[in-house]
This record gives sequence, C-alpha cells and structure tokens, in this order.
Amino acid sequence: MIISNDLLLVQRIVEHGSLTKAADSLFLTQSALSHQLKDLENRTGLPVFERVNKKLLLTHAGRRIMESAGAILPQLSRLNEDIHAFKKGKVSSLRISTECYTCYHWLPEIITRLKSRIEQVEISIVVGATQRPLEYLLNGELDLAIVSEKPDHPAIYTTNLFSDNLVVVLPRNHPYARTKTALTAADFVTEDLLIYDGYGTHNHFSKEFFRETKPKTTTRIQLTEAIVEMINAGMGIGIFATWVIAPYLKSKDIVTLPLKSPLKKRVWRAASLNKSHPLIPLFVSAVKEYFQ
Repeated sequence: MIISNDLLLVQRIVEHGSLTKAADSLFLTQSALSHQLKDLENRTGLPVFERVNKKLLLTHAGRRIMESAGAILPQLSRLNEDIHAFKKGKVSSLRISTECYTCYHWLPEIITRLKSRIEQVEISIVVGATQRPLEYLLNGELDLAIVSEKPDHPAIYTTNLFSDNLVVVLPRNHPYARTKTALTAADFVTEDLLIYDGYGTHNHFSKEFFRETKPKTTTRIQLTEAIVEMINAGMGIGIFATWVIAPYLKSKDIVTLPLKSPLKKRVWRAASLNKSHPLIPLFVSAVKEYFQ
C-alpha cells in the first residue's frame, strides 16, 4: 500500500535531485530517508529510482508514483486547509446549481458582492445537477440548490429568494408578436416548442399546461443558450422564466409574451442541508439583493 508520505518522498527526491537535499527539505537524515525509500520499494516490490551516471532517474514505477504525487498532494494540502478553516468556522467554497436552467449571468455580480465581505470566495457550478438538484444535494455533491418547488424532505432547509413569471419567447417576426397579447395552451397547436429536457417544476408545468392541448412538436434541449439560438433562428418558440431570458432580449432578435395560466408564477428558493455553512446566508442575501 502506498501512502501520502511515499508520494511526498518521491516528489522531494525528484525536485532536489539528491537524497541529501531531499532529506534536508523533509527534516530527516539521509539515512532515515534512504530507509524510507527502501521500505517503499520493498512494499511495492519494484525499484523507484535507478542511478545513471551518478544521477537518480525514475523507473517506470517511479514515474507513475510521481504522476500521482502531482495530482494527489495538492488536493491533500487543500483538504487540510479546508479542515483547518472549518474548525475556525470559515468556509470559502460553495457548490451550487439551479434547477432546469444552465445560465448564470447573475453569478459574477453575486461573487463580487461576496468578495467584498469575505477575502476568498470560490463558487463552483455543478452543471450535472441541473436536472436533479435535490438528488445531488442529498448525496452530498451540492451545497445549495436553487429550486422552484419546496422540497418535501425533512433534511432539506429552504429560504425564499425571489419570484418570477414564465413567459413565451418567440422570434420578433413571429405572427403572434403582432396579433397576440398573451398565449394559451391552444395557441401552441401550430408551434414547434423548444423546452428543457427537464426535471422538477418546469417539467411539471409542461404536463399541466399542455394537459388538454399539445404543441405541434416538442423538442427537449438541455442548454439555455442552444434553445435561445434556435428561437432566434426561427426554429420554434420556448417558455422561460423572466429572469433567465432577460439578458438575451438585448442581444437577440426575440420578444416575449405573457402566458394565460395561474401556473406561470413561481417562487424560487435556496435549498440546503447544512444550516451552519457560513457562506449560504451570505450567498442568499446577495441573490436577494441582486434580484430586487
């Protein structure tokens, strides 16, 4: 079995080029370092270094250990830093995802606001959780999910963030843009609907809204940008939350129309498992400020 000390040992020998300098960097005697290297070779049953013209060169096994050292040791260092921060009540990283939507045009401003309050903030977007955010949350792969339906699970805490409406998005030259002020499900019978390949309330909305009348065709797509580009090209119409489509209205030849449905209004919530995560209330506050 190879342990982290073995990785560090090999890395230091390679970095310094000699056993003496590597031993000094590890605060060991050369004899102790040689003993540890010999122990590693005994456990693996393979030589790690070979001497060529008084130089220490890695063997095939040694190169493999060195590759792993380069990948694993930085992660261990980061882990130790995080654990130390946790003990002091400081957490600088947050893994987030939004239900249904893959656009995060609002995130840079949120991060800027957080950085004005905390020295170091790292927010990572878990794209894979877009269709199943609560599942990722419960599996520990996500710190915070932005969802539009209150989860029915005792372990999940929620905080209201903002409310919005669903609207129809269509090309500016679409006939409905001139003849309609709002659309019902019946208006979609002649239309190609481009919609998220979705999970949760967006999918629930589609089933309920089109319960009696179906669109001419329905194409499910995972990426926000792809749907917008297809609508802009006249390949169909879509249904978006107002806060999602707003930035695209400035740069694309598209317009929006309201929906005639009580289902159009939604409340977005921050869902999490960990009440004590110090970044979550700050993130929630920044999101509320942004959408106000």
